[in-house]
Amino acid sequence: MKFEIRTLPSYRPDLDVLGNIAEIEHVTGLWVKTTGLSKSLIASLKKTSIITSSGASTRIEKALMSDKEVGDFVAKGRKITSISSRSEREVAGYIDALQYIYDSSGEDRISEHNVKTLHQLMTQQFTNEMLAPELRGNYKTAPNNVIEQDEIGNPIRTWFETTPPGPQTQSAMTELIEIYHQHIDLNTPKLMVIAWFVVHFLAIHPFQDGNGRLSRLLTIWLLLNNGYEWIPYVSHEKYIEDNKEAYYLRLRETKASFLSNTVDYHPWINFFSNILARQARYLKENVIEKADSFIVDSNLGKNEKLVMEALADRELSRAELQNFVPMTELGMKKLLGRLRDRGLVGVTGRGKRTKYLIKS
Repeated sequence: MKFEIRTLPSYRPDLDVLGNIAEIEHVTGLWVKTTGLSKSLIASLKKTSIITSSGASTRIEKALMSDKEVGDFVAKGRKITSISSRSEREVAGYIDALQYIYDSSGEDRISEHNVKTLHQLMTQQFTNEMLAPELRGNYKTAPNNVIEQDEIGNPIRTWFETTPPGPQTQSAMTELIEIYHQHIDLNTPKLMVIAWFVVHFLAIHPFQDGNGRLSRLLTIWLLLNNGYEWIPYVSHEKYIEDNKEAYYLRLRETKASFLSNTVDYHPWINFFSNILARQARYLKENVIEKADSFIVDSNLGKNEKLVMEALADRELSRAELQNFVPMTELGMKKLLGRLRDRGLVGVTGRGKRTKYLIKS
């Protein structure tokens, strides 16, 4: 059964959605005005977000690497060999695509070329068994309906019939991007247009594999492209992972309505705006409102400053800190001892659960 790409003018957001959008826009304005954050602190926030985002987005699709394992993998250069696991290959590709977004999305409008490039980057480390080379960066050649499977891979039910491969997928993607640009240039709230784009992209499911991960990459692209400059510093994917059941349920509710006469965008747009509002709130409370406290003592050495900036908005173990500061275990232990002696850093937990934090 074929669904049509519907336009947004008929959707009327409720007070919850409007409140979420207002909060996000407020924090976006505050971020633009925030000064005093050092370049190394900004780089540290982005590095942490990249590690968290690549781990979370791939785990949503059943990858197995923890944030600690992703951090270690990144610290070792993300090298892929013939014995690298599927999870390592997915994480490496996701990071490559994120870096491409950060380098490109502020200036380039979304296009089919951009979408295909992101998919190519995301899957370039895959083996032939994971995805044939000719399907990396190219639209699907076989049906890929959204199917629920049991523990051994047998189909249980079809949740959603996606757009058929071939001319119909090509036509749907062309239309999706054209309508997106029409909406984004009007007075429709940009966050609603981005949510609209994502749910229709997932309904089309244009690639043979990787559509879920790619939809989250496209979300970051579109947010950055529309002025939400803070998005690289708080992991969107982690908030999705932590609310995975609601994520799939709200997507399913809206996509199911595409086959009826009345499309219900509210479940998905409400969820999407709520997740972004939570991200924005975290940034406001943990970075923007504490900006003055992140101005690091000029008497500190280079590595001491890096440690203080890594701890700016989080608690970290000694091993986790070594992902941000290239030091030996003994060197890090001594450095943390000096910072504790000066009353700058405190600890929580004991033994292997010890975490370090900035003293208030």
